[in-house]
Amino acid sequence: MDVRIIGEPLPPRVVAGHRVLVGLQRGREVETPRPVEGSTMTFDATFDVVVTPDGVDLRGPWVQGRRGDRFLYLSWGHDDGNGFVMVRRAKLMLGVLDPVDLVDASDDALLVGRLSLVDADGGPVCAAVRPPAIRWTLERGLPDDAREGPPA
Repeated sequence: MDVRIIGEPLPPRVVAGHRVLVGLQRGREVETPRPVEGSTMTFDATFDVVVTPDGVDLRGPWVQGRRGDRFLYLSWGHDDGNGFVMVRRAKLMLGVLDPVDLVDASDDALLVGRLSLVDADGGPVCAAVRPPAIRWTLERGLPDDAREGPPA
């Protein structure tokens, strides 16, 4: 299943003297962290919806956490001159999704998560993010070019 995370508004571009970078975490690595820019940021990933004897599970290199408590990491940090240094992460919780809807839609829908990338203190959002702080929707019947979206 294709997944798109859309974040707006955005946190400050500079925090504690560092230019803020953000990216989705794939396995243990943050994929292509990029600077906070513009008014909206979009991140794309995929995962597999797998039906097992114990129920529906989500798997793939972007999926984090234990079965029944799956999530995506949105990781924040900066470049210290030697590469990306992670400062904080947001867990975009997937366990709130209806497994039946995911199975029914896994081949022809885009799962979209919309959230503010700003926390209550005005900094980059962190901790576990669940509805209503994130709104998940399944968007069906999109043409292929709409599914590709802006670069991740």
